[in-house]
Amino acid sequence: MAILESVYKEIFHNFVTATRILVIGHLSPDGDALSSVCSLLELSERYNIFARGFCSDYRSTGTFDYLPHIQKIAATPECLGELDNYSLIIVVDCGSLARTNLAEQIKSLKEKSKRPLLIEFDHHPNSEHWSDLELRLPEKAATTEIIYDFLKINGEEINRDLADCILTGLLSDTGNFLYSKTSIDNLSIASEMVACGARFTKIINRLIRNQSLLTMKLWGLAFNNLRLNKKYNLAFSVLTRPEVDEILKSATSEEWNRFSSQDIFGEIAGWLSNISEVDAIMVLREEPEGLVKGSLRSSQDGVDVSKLARMFGGGGHPKASGFTLKGRLLKDGDRWKIV
Repeated sequence: MAILESVYKEIFHNFVTATRILVIGHLSPDGDALSSVCSLLELSERYNIFARGFCSDYRSTGTFDYLPHIQKIAATPECLGELDNYSLIIVVDCGSLARTNLAEQIKSLKEKSKRPLLIEFDHHPNSEHWSDLELRLPEKAATTEIIYDFLKINGEEINRDLADCILTGLLSDTGNFLYSKTSIDNLSIASEMVACGARFTKIINRLIRNQSLLTMKLWGLAFNNLRLNKKYNLAFSVLTRPEVDEILKSATSEEWNRFSSQDIFGEIAGWLSNISEVDAIMVLREEPEGLVKGSLRSSQDGVDVSKLARMFGGGGHPKASGFTLKGRLLKDGDRWKIV
């Protein structure tokens, strides 16, 4: 613990002495990624440090507009300028560098004599080593839980804005405290955040009671296509491109932005994992660019879906993982193939 605490303090020293900070979350960010970025932007303002955020393909739908400094999050690299103009780059909640959509640019920095310090905050299992300093703790339920520890260990006061960020991240990545990874620590932190002023009711309303008609139709399609593989006790739903396109063709621009910015299929898989009779859930869907994406979830003890995801070149958590394969879905009798 003493060694880990020293890393928290070393990162804090580099943070408060930086002159220009870039905080990067993963593409199509979820609540934990956005909250992690925004919490560090809030801390940078406290110390009067110039800071920008970046999440590739982020589109505001209004769901998270209560988070502090969310307007500072850019969606395209062109808005950032040259990366070596920053003194510190922090990557949060990405799992792998590829999910930043800046992997090649960040790796190229390592070859320069004068470059930003590279730091990583993450609760995904390790897949590669690239940062100068990292706080990677897979036992944590959310990256904002790591940021909470980072703030507490370094004696930082948690104001309402930081509390909103931490609580949002925890709720997002625990399925509103329904997932098996929810711990006593998570609930204790959530309680403390409410005491610090976090707007619990507003956050819950934004995370749960904000589904569009388009989203509900996609959920209905997934439910209708749900099947059971009895051999492996695996429930699965296959969503072909024509089926999804039929629903999307009637989407308004607002609905399209919401669809593009959220991991709707991951949310569907998470909800389906509540089926008590199965060991795991898999949702497969075709993407326009000739890819098939899979979302894997399980709520059962002793089941590690990340092992299956890694077999297909993906990864993630034991209870929530995913993968991407080139090809398209083809039905062959009662079976589906990727060809």
